[in-house]
Amino acid sequence: MPRMLTMMPTISHQHRLPLVGAAIFALVLPLFLILFNTSYITNSEWFYDYAWWRNDIANRTGLPVEELNSGADQIKDYFGDDAEFLDLRVNYGGSEISLYKEREILHMVDVKALMQAVFVITRWSGVFLLFMFTVGLLALKEKIFLLLIRSLKWSALGTGAFLVIFGGTAAIDFGWLFTQFHFLSFANDLWLLDPYNDYLIIMFPQQFFFEATLFIGLLTVIDFVLLTAVVRYARRRFS
Repeated sequence: MPRMLTMMPTISHQHRLPLVGAAIFALVLPLFLILFNTSYITNSEWFYDYAWWRNDIANRTGLPVEELNSGADQIKDYFGDDAEFLDLRVNYGGSEISLYKEREILHMVDVKALMQAVFVITRWSGVFLLFMFTVGLLALKEKIFLLLIRSLKWSALGTGAFLVIFGGTAAIDFGWLFTQFHFLSFANDLWLLDPYNDYLIIMFPQQFFFEATLFIGLLTVIDFVLLTAVVRYARRRFS
């Protein structure tokens, strides 16, 4: 009898450990997907083309689409290089000029730090998820797929609730949400720019970020659907 009692915690621990791993996987997965999609939208070309057209940015700035795309490319390069300051140069009225003023340039230093943090977290959360899946596959073999389905269900429900609340708030008052994001993300007020004179905010108005947020949410939902389909197929294939 004492021997059986000493074995019971071990058995319970063995059953509990995969569930703990599944719960951790369910928590990390939406973080990875949302940040991955944020990185994708930030570095895309099609979204910028859409946003220039959707928000009439060429007319607002007086810059042709080619120069807007050149500016977006310079910003994307800036997020990935070692330069401290962004000198965004465009052809304006037949002359090459630096488009952004000092306050805009200083704000972009903060934006770069934020985006680089997004890139790093995306990379390492992806590595962590891959590591957890590999360990689970080695330990549980084909049983990992049943556990993954459960983990995806938890993750999808939590993410869905978040997206509904976040999306509802954005639809009601995205301006408030956008302001709170800036208060939380930056330690200064350099983001308070003049929408009539500062080209950074003329190129990238609030509507630009609202639409980017919608695409990120949509892509995250699509990711969950595709992942669930792949895992269910893999379970049937290898069970």
